Amino acid sequence: MKTLYKILLLAALAAPAQQIKAQNSYYFPKATALDSKIPTPEQFLGYPIGSYFTRIEQVNAYFRELARVSDRVHVQTIGKTYEQREQIIVTITSPSNYNKLEQIRQEHLNQTDPAKPVLSSNAPIIVHLGYGVHGNETSSTEVSLLTGYYLAASNDAETQKWLNESVIFIDPALNPDGRDRAANWHNAYHSFPPVGDPIDKEHVEGWPAGRTNHYFTDLNRDWLNLVQVESRNRIEFFHKWYPNVQIDFHEQGTNATYYFEPTPKRHESPVIPQFLYEYQAILAKYHAKALDDIGSFYFTKENYDNLSPIYGSTYPKFFGSVAATFEQASSRGIQQESSNGLVTFAFTIRNHLATSFSTIRGAVAEKTGLFKVQKDFFKYALEQGQKNTAKSYIFGDSKDVNLTQKFLGLLLQHRIKVYGLTDNYSQDGKTFEKGKAFVVPSAQPNFLLVHSIFEENILRDSIYYDNTGWSIIHAYGLKYAKVPTVIAKGSEVGNVSLAKGLIEGDRASYAYLLNYSDYNASKALYKLLIRNVLVKTAFKSFVVNAGSGKRSFAPGSLVIPVAGQTISADSLHKAVSDVAAETHINVLAVNGGFSAEGIDLGSSNIKAVRKPEVALAFGQGVTASEAGQVWFLLNQQLDLPVTKIDLSSFARASLKRYNVLVLPAGNYSAWDNTIIEKLKNWVNDGGTLITFQTATAWAVQQGLVKEKLVEADFANRGGRGDIPPPAPKDAKDAATGPGTTRAANSSRPIGNEEPKKEKQQRLNYARQEDVEGSRRINGAIFQADLDITHPIAFGVTSRKLFINKNGPTILVPSANKYATVAQYNSKPFINGYSSKLNIDRVANSAAIIAAASGNGEVVLFADDPTYRGYWLGTNRLFLNAIFFANLLNGGGGFGAE
Repeated sequence: MKTLYKILLLAALAAPAQQIKAQNSYYFPKATALDSKIPTPEQFLGYPIGSYFTRIEQVNAYFRELARVSDRVHVQTIGKTYEQREQIIVTITSPSNYNKLEQIRQEHLNQTDPAKPVLSSNAPIIVHLGYGVHGNETSSTEVSLLTGYYLAASNDAETQKWLNESVIFIDPALNPDGRDRAANWHNAYHSFPPVGDPIDKEHVEGWPAGRTNHYFTDLNRDWLNLVQVESRNRIEFFHKWYPNVQIDFHEQGTNATYYFEPTPKRHESPVIPQFLYEYQAILAKYHAKALDDIGSFYFTKENYDNLSPIYGSTYPKFFGSVAATFEQASSRGIQQESSNGLVTFAFTIRNHLATSFSTIRGAVAEKTGLFKVQKDFFKYALEQGQKNTAKSYIFGDSKDVNLTQKFLGLLLQHRIKVYGLTDNYSQDGKTFEKGKAFVVPSAQPNFLLVHSIFEENILRDSIYYDNTGWSIIHAYGLKYAKVPTVIAKGSEVGNVSLAKGLIEGDRASYAYLLNYSDYNASKALYKLLIRNVLVKTAFKSFVVNAGSGKRSFAPGSLVIPVAGQTISADSLHKAVSDVAAETHINVLAVNGGFSAEGIDLGSSNIKAVRKPEVALAFGQGVTASEAGQVWFLLNQQLDLPVTKIDLSSFARASLKRYNVLVLPAGNYSAWDNTIIEKLKNWVNDGGTLITFQTATAWAVQQGLVKEKLVEADFANRGGRGDIPPPAPKDAKDAATGPGTTRAANSSRPIGNEEPKKEKQQRLNYARQEDVEGSRRINGAIFQADLDITHPIAFGVTSRKLFINKNGPTILVPSANKYATVAQYNSKPFINGYSSKLNIDRVANSAAIIAAASGNGEVVLFADDPTYRGYWLGTNRLFLNAIFFANLLNGGGGFGAE
């Protein structure tokens, strides 16, 4: 491969000098001293930047070539994506700085300690340029090539100053898999000459498009959650340096111009100090001048959220970095017509290149102030932690060790200080056990991130365009407490420690028992089923006598009988032992079936679990993010090979080989009555259908279940994945909508009632954004009451269920009084932003319904239980639906009335 690149390079070096000069003059109009020994991207790649879309392999190869020929450039690999593409970081600085890079790093880390002095103005400033977190925002990765080239080749005085007074990190593609998906699309449909018509296929990517990673996750929403491997690799590098300035390069709609921060004050975080935001205006003057110099239009202070640590432009702010989003109007191809004229790919690249240089220019010029801002930030954070009402946060569940350790691991990845609990502690009816729980003190320099993970923010603005409720502790559903006092803490915890699971009592002659309260219990269940082990689940609790005393087993506990297996007792013991070790869960061996309390092990209330064969609706019409989340969860948590079926393939697909079908949110209006009848028959024959959000609304409207929607469902537009209902079938449906009813607290008439005439309201045009924005439900946290006796809730020990509600579907509680698995509280709002009207609409509605249909079951989620891959408190309910829903019908009192 290296030899091939050398041959291509030699050939490209022969490119006409006039052609190279023309491109350099466009991108570097003021460049006067570029080293001819440094190959330009065009010389290396064989085409001018802006005429093709460069694949990640080529990007990485070019930076390695720069590192080979220049002592200013260095490349390191920080990880690989799910599709095995390299994630690299390019370090560019003077040779003298690089020779003492570790010393510079250690000195810079002192910035996080409020007790240590601020860095000297002689120290280099740390600048991080992050390109292309959204794979189909394609200009920025091309910009990274030009930025690297210029910093390697330029010998002018300003560049020398930059190299001497800064350490510049370039992440050329924060989303390599999405980048190549987009690049391949645009290259495949590139016309010669290019076509600017917006409707041309080059500009209209097919599902799922290139924005997201392999599992269709928006990596710009994963900085706090750290669900995806790319994010975990990137965050590890971030915490080695804490850059003073970090830029996240994006693209926006083709008809826009260019955006850079500051954002509106109303979109700023309520916890980040104002002085950090104020510094945006200082750096903004450098960006404004750079764009003025090339005549590019721009805007600031109008748009974009700037409050949540889920974003790449905001997360660094929680560590004292003056971080920002840059947004360039996208050509989405080589060129595209817009209201501002023809937008070319080269033009989009040039704008981002100009602000890349203005970032470095401003950082070097303002480095003394930037050092002070970062030092003052950590002082401020520590002071806020000391003043905080909660002096400590305790978390941990002795019955759910894997979830506890998973949450601990997340905190440690964010470099939050965590300590062991020295003594048992009780508060609010919760008991935390020494050795099984942990303490997070508020008084620490990373308090603002601690606050974001454990506390609620009640926001007032109506026009946030994304998730407003992001506290991780609610998402995990893990037992925790806010403690008003400083708790005695043990040693600081530095790593996750999971004991190898084992069989207590060694070999069983009767059965093996596994409590289902651990988050990894579903993983253990599936691993046993694919080993052809007969596994049963208990619908009622029981207590057995064990060598160590009585042991309690809650509903959902797994019973693995020795008798009745298709494998030998020795093979069974090995299978159980291996699964216990792999999932870090202890299993109890018992030699008799007579329980000390509760049901015996031969009870008919202990039912055999079938191995799930899962199909997932995929393709055009399905909300890609939700489909990706299900795919990710089943792959990464269960090791389950889910079959992904395009909506267009359902007509010819045989559903007989599947016993579970998942419909994420989306538009299923393309399915005709033949497919709908096919689904009904499949469910009636014993299939389990699981639906999310708008797919739930669709299932209700198509009569797949006899449940009902709250009338406000589709009247409330906004939020992710909003799909209008199918067209009404007749005049009656047009007036009332099929399957709708009035919410208990709704004042809007529906059904056969005569609608009341509402007074026409007249509002000022300028209020439109605020008023209409308040109608959205897009990522606030609501609380529901969970029936923890229901099999869909097996393993959950608290009735308090926190749900991220980010869509308009609202369900009426089921007429079957046993079928509403979770129901929103009368005062459900917990965190984020929601209008009072929407809170009232959600109140007392159903969050989850398990509805019988023939011999099968339909599990309706009003919301997305797999939300962004980190809402573990609800995704375990989704997994339970996969395993246990078929056991509901006609059993345990959960069938149809």
